[in-house]
Amino acid sequence: MSWINDLDALASAGVIGFDAPAYIKGVQPRYYGHPALETLPDTLPQMNSQPKKDEFKTSGTGVNNPSWKKWVFGILATAGLIFGASKLKSVKNLFSKISLTTIKTLPKKLFTSIKTGFNHVINLFKKPKP
Repeated sequence: MSWINDLDALASAGVIGFDAPAYIKGVQPRYYGHPALETLPDTLPQMNSQPKKDEFKTSGTGVNNPSWKKWVFGILATAGLIFGASKLKSVKNLFSKISLTTIKTLPKKLFTSIKTGFNHVINLFKKPKP
C-alpha cells in the first residue's frame, strides 16, 4: 500500500474527516467526511509544478508617488522638525553658547580627547615595571 491508500483508509475508518493526501499535496480534495474505502479513487489530481528557478515576481500594484509629493513631504517634515526643535529650551540654550571661537577650537579638543583615550587603552595592556 502507498501512503495515499493508508491515509484514505484512515478517512474511511473515521480517524480523519478529510482528504489528507490532497491537503498535503495542495490540490482539490476528492472527498470530505468518511467515504467507503471501495469508492475512493486511486490517483490524486495533478499537483502544482515547482518553479524552475527561485525568483521574485512583482504584481505591479505598488504605490508610485510622484516626485512632487515626495519633495513636499520632505519639506514639511524638515520644517516640522525645525519648528519643534526651536520650542525646546535646551536647544535655545545650546545656540546661545555656540560662538565662533568654540567652533575654531572644536577640532583641537576632539583630537586631544581621542589621543588621551587611545593612551588610556594602551596603558591598560602595558605590563607594570617591577
